[in-house]
Amino acid sequence: MTGRRVEGGRVPRMLAAVGAAGLMALASAGTVNAAPSAEQCSPAAMMRAHAGAMTQMADYLDAHPDVQQVFTNARSQSTPEARREVIESYNDTHPDVATAMKNIHQPVQDLRTQCGLTKPGMDDDMGPGPMMSPGQ
Repeated sequence: MTGRRVEGGRVPRMLAAVGAAGLMALASAGTVNAAPSAEQCSPAAMMRAHAGAMTQMADYLDAHPDVQQVFTNARSQSTPEARREVIESYNDTHPDVATAMKNIHQPVQDLRTQCGLTKPGMDDDMGPGPMMSPGQ
């Protein structure tokens, strides 16, 4: 198996992240109508949610070299729009990948919604950003 390490590697980390996401979902299940606390919506809480999603995304890319290659190819595009188009085109023809990426980022979206933070769309969280710019 390529890209998967069991001893102290990616699989246990992925399972831990999935378990943590499940615990967060269970913890918030009964509080949909309740206002979130300031601590739940703090910048630190948002960064932890993003960090969890980024770790899961990195693990997913390690386990799927074909998808990682799409992101590598997107990085070579000259504009953010062109980079986004490469990824969107791939996702359009690979709905399983699009679903996996959406599921990875869903806890971030849920937290943003719960905290009343608006953003134009999940593409901004998933698509190539400054770290994906050419030459890096």
